[in-house]
Amino acid sequence: MATITGYWVLLPVTRDPLDTDFTLVFIAVRTGFEHGWSRIYSLALQHQLFTALRPGVFFNDGQRYIAPPPLAWVTVPLYPLGPAGAFYTWTFISLVALVAAWWIAAPGSGARRWIWLVAAVAWYPVLYGIAFGQPALVVMLAAVAAWKLLGSGRPYAAGAVLAIGMSLKPQLVLALPLVLLAAGRWRVLAAWAVTIGVLAAVSLITLGASGLNDYRSLLAEAQSLVNNRYFTSAYILGPGAASYLFQAAVLVAAAVAAYLQRHAADSRLFALAIVASAFGATYWHLQDFTVLLAAAWLFWQGDPPASQRAWLVVVALTVELAWPLTPLPLLIAIAVWFAFMCAPERPRRARLSTIPA
Repeated sequence: MATITGYWVLLPVTRDPLDTDFTLVFIAVRTGFEHGWSRIYSLALQHQLFTALRPGVFFNDGQRYIAPPPLAWVTVPLYPLGPAGAFYTWTFISLVALVAAWWIAAPGSGARRWIWLVAAVAWYPVLYGIAFGQPALVVMLAAVAAWKLLGSGRPYAAGAVLAIGMSLKPQLVLALPLVLLAAGRWRVLAAWAVTIGVLAAVSLITLGASGLNDYRSLLAEAQSLVNNRYFTSAYILGPGAASYLFQAAVLVAAAVAAYLQRHAADSRLFALAIVASAFGATYWHLQDFTVLLAAAWLFWQGDPPASQRAWLVVVALTVELAWPLTPLPLLIAIAVWFAFMCAPERPRRARLSTIPA
């Protein structure tokens, strides 16, 4: 089944590797080299270069580069390979990121550990993200790498890595800085703030006032598109202020839960933040649920009750079947998982020990 699904999802890009979101990143890099980095969000230039790369293809409202500038910057080394070569190289990088994240964070050992990787590769959001050249797997690797660095006593490196990964697609782990702040992980947060501040400053300098205005215009347009909010609370609450208030409520709940569980393992805090990011998102696509793999692995590290572990199957299936089922089942499934994460962690059963006389 996984082979058939993978073939069906990935077949279009083997026929036309430019029919992906990564082409828009390539266009941004080309714009930077040919017209200046302050113009990467110029809609007219994006249209012009898109038409040059894909003549005869309609430039619709989904054909926009709206990711932060760092995503274009990290793609610069791939630019000499051309759009197709750059896409296939990015696909390889994404697969390496998936394996690395699994190696770092997946629980268990032996065959059980390998099952996590096989399941990840077969999961529809992962395949969908790879097919579109999305950065979700790279962001996920940054998140689990930050968790590992924090656990090994390197909080400043953890914060820097998290900031770099987050700069590629912030909404995927939006709640992580807030959760770390509430939980008192100050050194991680300090390194994150410095790194993200530097990246933001460089972005503003390279864009300038006109480039920033172009960026704001594209973001405003993107927020108005139904497709960009279909898998969020806007499906239930509508695209207005209610969905943004819901996101704020989710973030506050995550922060309160993090404070109350500030003595919990870092793995639980990271999982809480990732689930909160997905549940409270106001801009989200099906492939973005890829980051829930990291949340599942880290959640499992805490040896949750069997009923909660079983619920992850419900989450996986409702996301896998999101198109035919509509977003409602997956939103409910993630809401229940988020409730598990917000509740105080159940104390582990005390082990019997023999006290020497």
